[in-house]
Parts: sequence; C-alpha cells; structure tokens
Amino acid sequence: MLDDDLPDFALRGEKGIDLFHRIEDRTHKRARYRCLATVEPGEHLVIHAPEMKRDPEALLRTATALATDPIAAPLSLTDPESWPRAVRGADPIRLFLYLDFLRAWQVADMGSARLEAQAASSPGALPVDLGRIAGAIAPVFDFNRLSRGIALTRLLVPVLAGRVRDPRFRDDSHGGTGYALRMLGDLCLRGDQPGLALDCFETAVAAGDNPFRRRKAIEAARAARDTQALAKHREAFAAQWPLPADLAAENDTKGNAA
Repeated sequence: MLDDDLPDFALRGEKGIDLFHRIEDRTHKRARYRCLATVEPGEHLVIHAPEMKRDPEALLRTATALATDPIAAPLSLTDPESWPRAVRGADPIRLFLYLDFLRAWQVADMGSARLEAQAASSPGALPVDLGRIAGAIAPVFDFNRLSRGIALTRLLVPVLAGRVRDPRFRDDSHGGTGYALRMLGDLCLRGDQPGLALDCFETAVAAGDNPFRRRKAIEAARAARDTQALAKHREAFAAQWPLPADLAAENDTKGNAA
C-alpha cells in the first residue's frame, strides 16, 4: 500500500517526541514500526536503535521540523485535535502512514494487554514457549510503550527468574528469555526505573551470560547507583572479556549512567 521510501514521523510519547520509522516485512506482507529515538524536553535526543546507524543531528532536525509544522506536527493518540486531517491539507501519504501505524499499534496493544492480563491473573499459566513471550513484548519495545513495559516487567520477571533458577532450564535456540528480558530492561531504563532494569538484566545473565548482557547489567547498576551490583558485574565482565573503557570505574563519577 505504501512505498518503501517513506518519511520518518513523530508521535507525542510518554517522555517527549518519539520518532518512528516504517520497516517493510515482506515475509509476512505487513509493516513494522520502530521507535528510533525520543526527543526529551530541552532537545535532549535519546537514541533507541543505534544499530540502524541514523545520524543523531538529522533525527533532531526532523523532530524539530515536525514539531513546528502545523500540518505534520506530532500527534497524540489521546488528542484527536492533533491528528492529521485531509481537510487541513495533510499529505495523503502521511495520512495512510498514520492509519497503517494505528492498525499495527492496535494489534500490538491487544497482544501485550492479553499477556499482561494473563500474567496478573495466572502467572503459572504463561506460555512455556519463550518465543511467544518475546513476540508479545517486541511490539511494546518497538512502539516505546514505557508504562506497559514497566507493568509487564513487574509481572513477568519473577516468573522468568523462577524458570531460570530451575536446574532443568535451557533457553530456546533463539535466546528468547534473554531477548525478552533485554527489551523489558531497556524500557525500564527509558522509563526511569533502573532498579527494575537491573532485575531484568541480572535474570538475563542468569539465563545465559554474554558480554552484551553483562554490559546492560553494569549500565543499569550504574543508573540505579547500586555500588555492590556494579562492582559484581564489572568484575564478572573483566574476568571473562576485556573491559571496555566506558565501563571502567572512573566513569561512575562522570554522569555516564545509561
């Protein structure tokens, strides 16, 4: 329905202006949407998808331009007056882009709400298939749903931690447990809940240790100002892999909390 080369667009998120990009999934004949970054008050840009290698200055310019455009300004899902409308001269392509986005958002919302309700009512009945849990969390992460991610974390981490402690536990071939916990941990960090994020990353490490998960645990411990956890994870990292300079102890006093 839409061309591949589409403009980035913006919504008013929980912490500022969220910039989104449409990703065509030809295998499933549908599109995904990924939150690239958030522009917080004071034009503070927080990158969420560094692997996409987008120019931070270009993203900030896009957000600034959209915020001052009376037609393409960021919409809020809770404020119909902010929605683009053809009668106001909105670009038809952008209108269809938003409609497709809202369809995908609704589908993701139903899936994550179902998972949250199930976890709240009967945690023991959660899917054993770790891919299904990660699959429900991935859209929450992609849409940058901070409150939903934090709520899911409070419900899911105790369940997943219990599974990981079982001597018979083996993660699936795609590392579904670690992937789910990484996404939840990142959402908690973005939502200013570093203690919850640390719980996520420590459980991910218990599910399967690797440099990436240890790095995330160090970043969360640093943000939470948990000196014991910080020392533990830094020592564990250094015992197995070369410790990157940005994780060194001297950086703890330089405001480099992730």
